[in-house]
Amino acid sequence: MKSRNDLLVKRYLKEHSPFESNITSFNNFLNKRMQLIVDEINAGLNNEEVEIRLGKVRVAEPNIIEADGSSTVITPSIARLRNLTYSAPVFVELSVKYGEQSDSSEVEIGRIPIIVRSAACSTNGMSKEEIIDNYMDPLDHGGYFIVNGNERVIAMSEDLAPNQPFIEHGRLGLTLRVFSQRGAYRIPTTISETNEGLLDVTFSRLKNIPSIILLKSLGMIKESEIAQNIGYENDCLIVNLYEFANIKSEEDAMIYIAEKSGIQGTKKEVLDRVKQRIDSFFLPHIGTEKQSRGEKAMTLCRLIRLYLRSKDDDTIRTDKDHYANKRIKLSGDLMSDLFRVNMGILIRDIQYSLQKISKRKKFYSLKTIAKSTLFTHRVESAIATGSWIGERSGVTQNMDKTNYLAVLSQLQKITSSLPGEQENFAARTLHPTHYGRFCPIETPEGTEIGLRKNLSILAKISTAVEDNDKSIVKKFESLGLMKERPEGGGTDVFFNGNFIGFVSNSDEFTDKVRKARRKSEFPEVMSVRFDSLLEQVTMSIEVGRVLRPLIVVEGGASKLKDEHLVLLEEGKITWQELIKEGVIEYVDAAEEENVYVSIRPEELNNEHTHVEVHPIDLFGVVTSLVPFANHDQGSRLLRGSKTNKQSIGIYAANYLVRLDTNVSILHYPQKPLVRTFVYDTLDVYPSGQNIIVAVMPFEGYNMEDAVVLNKASIDRGMGRSTYFRPYSATELQYAGGLTDEITIPDKDVSGYRTEESYRHLEDDGVAFPEAEIVSGEVLIGKTTPPKFLSEARDLSIQAKKEASSSMRQAEKGIVDGVFVTIDGEGNRVVQVRTRDTRFPEPGDKFSAPHGQKGVVGLIADDKDIPFTGKGIKPDLLFNPHGIPSRMTVGYMIELLSGKAAATSGKVLDGTAFTGNTVNEIEDVLEEMGFSYDGKETMFDGVTGRKMNAKIYIGNMYYLKLNRMVKNLIHARASGKVALLTRQPIEGRARGGGLRLGEMEQQALVGHGASMLLKERYGSDKTVMYISKDSGAVAFEDVIRNKIVCPLDDSLDSEPVEVSYAFKLLVDELLGLGINTTFELKDKYER
Repeated sequence: MKSRNDLLVKRYLKEHSPFESNITSFNNFLNKRMQLIVDEINAGLNNEEVEIRLGKVRVAEPNIIEADGSSTVITPSIARLRNLTYSAPVFVELSVKYGEQSDSSEVEIGRIPIIVRSAACSTNGMSKEEIIDNYMDPLDHGGYFIVNGNERVIAMSEDLAPNQPFIEHGRLGLTLRVFSQRGAYRIPTTISETNEGLLDVTFSRLKNIPSIILLKSLGMIKESEIAQNIGYENDCLIVNLYEFANIKSEEDAMIYIAEKSGIQGTKKEVLDRVKQRIDSFFLPHIGTEKQSRGEKAMTLCRLIRLYLRSKDDDTIRTDKDHYANKRIKLSGDLMSDLFRVNMGILIRDIQYSLQKISKRKKFYSLKTIAKSTLFTHRVESAIATGSWIGERSGVTQNMDKTNYLAVLSQLQKITSSLPGEQENFAARTLHPTHYGRFCPIETPEGTEIGLRKNLSILAKISTAVEDNDKSIVKKFESLGLMKERPEGGGTDVFFNGNFIGFVSNSDEFTDKVRKARRKSEFPEVMSVRFDSLLEQVTMSIEVGRVLRPLIVVEGGASKLKDEHLVLLEEGKITWQELIKEGVIEYVDAAEEENVYVSIRPEELNNEHTHVEVHPIDLFGVVTSLVPFANHDQGSRLLRGSKTNKQSIGIYAANYLVRLDTNVSILHYPQKPLVRTFVYDTLDVYPSGQNIIVAVMPFEGYNMEDAVVLNKASIDRGMGRSTYFRPYSATELQYAGGLTDEITIPDKDVSGYRTEESYRHLEDDGVAFPEAEIVSGEVLIGKTTPPKFLSEARDLSIQAKKEASSSMRQAEKGIVDGVFVTIDGEGNRVVQVRTRDTRFPEPGDKFSAPHGQKGVVGLIADDKDIPFTGKGIKPDLLFNPHGIPSRMTVGYMIELLSGKAAATSGKVLDGTAFTGNTVNEIEDVLEEMGFSYDGKETMFDGVTGRKMNAKIYIGNMYYLKLNRMVKNLIHARASGKVALLTRQPIEGRARGGGLRLGEMEQQALVGHGASMLLKERYGSDKTVMYISKDSGAVAFEDVIRNKIVCPLDDSLDSEPVEVSYAFKLLVDELLGLGINTTFELKDKYER
């Protein structure tokens, strides 16, 4: 059983990148959606004075226009090093006609950033060797943009599904809502009931229109026809039909709507306006033409029927958190929204320019009119900042480059649009429909818990399909779909939210459709569901549904046979071929309501319709790498997957030709001895080391989760890493021919540092490679000319200012690499990367993959560490108190199996649910001559005495996390202060102070430490003069050299020492016109 299904998951992971849905979606945007958006804009153009026509869209390959006007093709690695945007020009055929004149040509409308490794990327189709020749990592799957040299990931986001009914009880009573979506805009349509029992429909600006009136205005005039199409008799419907029986024509109904919503004008104008509003804003997903009115009326009848049924039956309510009612927006959808809006702005701009020109009868060139830097700038800035249209922020994020897993995980993250500050308990809870779609473990702790999710390892998101809707509906008709309602009722059929007809036998119809889909007659991503609650068949090929693969079961037997497994092992059959054969199918959350899945093939019976591909498919990528994860407690496993993403390893193989901030490389990363099969298949870069761990206390130095390390292990290279930090300087050019200069600054520039600071610079003003630099020393020397008139009185050498880049405070490093290049504007850029070797020291954070994290409490001498009878000394001592309350049994099993793997020389399988059992591990240990329970007799390293208790000792994969003391330690004496309050500034990077706040003050008061209080809270002490007579704040008259009270000119005042923040308060109150007076008392009086 174990190897059976491992093969399937391995085959899937070999053929599919974990985040291919996003790249597929972006490719679809470039190849199809852009053209559709342009065609859509074309159809809606107002061609009154000047006629504009848009034709084919073409995206060229990514390039850069250099400062001298030449164009060069660029690769992602060049864009990264030169701080460029990795983007491609977009061309559109534009033809213009006004009066007798006409002109047409292909024009460049702007540039659009390209996702790395997508179809438009210059590395697309390259072999592994070519990718390496282009200084890229062959394991980099892409999926991100590069804007100004910075990698930005576009976060997938979830939203409520459009075009389907939501029935819920709210403040308006029972309502039925449909979010009708067409293109970029969504229009909520609501059906509710008034106190008089009338059914109202609200959409767009038309509020509370009686539903019967709306039906009549759509052309369904006869009451008998309405009643027949609704097909559900009750008092409410009869009341509604009688209420509006006097309205006999479409025209009357429309005039009623106009009166109700206050539309004024002549009769023709009123009718036109009402028609236009109904066509454009009422259920626009069905269509916006006149021909769609009949369909809209029919759909409204079915929605009214549903509303009336849910009124009588409390069980008919929609669960918003069921994933059948959610859709995920991928990169292509988000980019489409951005492109649509900016394209609209550009076209309006072109129209405006042409109207101006045609009035003046001037000569023009289409290329100059259409060339828009605005389009490029808006798209770029949206991706660079994450501020999208529709006032959404945080759509793109900086890439987390701690290690390879952090990158993988971030590209699979899905964010909810709900704010983290609100409770939204139901939205955060794990829903049964998340099984196999979202990892139940991986979510942030804190306010975002449950709102940010990660895709499961086999889940994929449906993207656009080739077939068009009409051809699919035709096929349905051959399988038994009817346009007219059959005798005996029949079941409604909805496709992509549109009502398309009836079927007489729903089970038979859904069976036929599923069989046809397995034969590839329908798209593999199509879902079919018979909803017994709503009594309708729902089918969908919509974009953004989360699908998961299942093995088809027929007659109680799995369709995945042994011969398939043999072919899989030999690599002769692909995952896609298994789908074509109908062995595996993708199921979305809606269809899963109609299936009965067995977790294991052994448990199959005749009722089952599907079997799981592998039990591990419920986890996400990171959690599936934790060995024996099924033996850990949920909250610990969450921290375990989090520490996996924070561990230092190799984040990219091409790190030597990259300049990333805040990254580290582990010197001797190893693959774990006990690992899940996913680890090998995914081919991830390792980020930890196999070390020997003993579970025992050590002199109290490993209390409270601290760990004790063996000094000899550190000397041998355990946990050793290098920290990289880049520094850069650009020679900017200013008006008037002034430029910055990268050079060794002369002694007479303003702000010259000591000569010692510049000692590492060579003639070109840049430090030489392998120079050892300490805090405050200069890496790149630079002078800048005077930029303001006040500075430029005399343009001699003194006017130049010092603007060098120097090593940050409290850091040191060795110059590791120097990169000299030019940016997009042609300015010279010098970038220097420094490296700093980091050895583990007390305070550094280490963790096991099970969320057992702790800081180093002591680095003990080798001779003091306890040893086993065989002379083995552990590398790390872990406190036994960390295990019972946390119930991380997986930790203990990993320790045992690590020992078995190290002694037998075989890699053990730690896959959750299907890996090696504890009995198998114990057998291996006994075979190797060790105690089966993993315990050994140990001797005290200090006294040499045998210990009374046996110690649990074994091998374990430990991670060094990127939270290192050297990056976090912070203290200061005196330094910079804030201008407003005169208190020390905040923040480690700026050399700020440590704030003693309200609570610290109370702690000091509690101890009675009055002098300490006075000293600590005196960082901004200042002297205020207060008049003895009036109690007002006096001021110093500098000219007459006396202290004056502003109220009574009295010269008798006293100096009082207060905090400057208090003086600021008094001054601000004065600014509000509030005069504060003080009563003075002798400080020596009791």
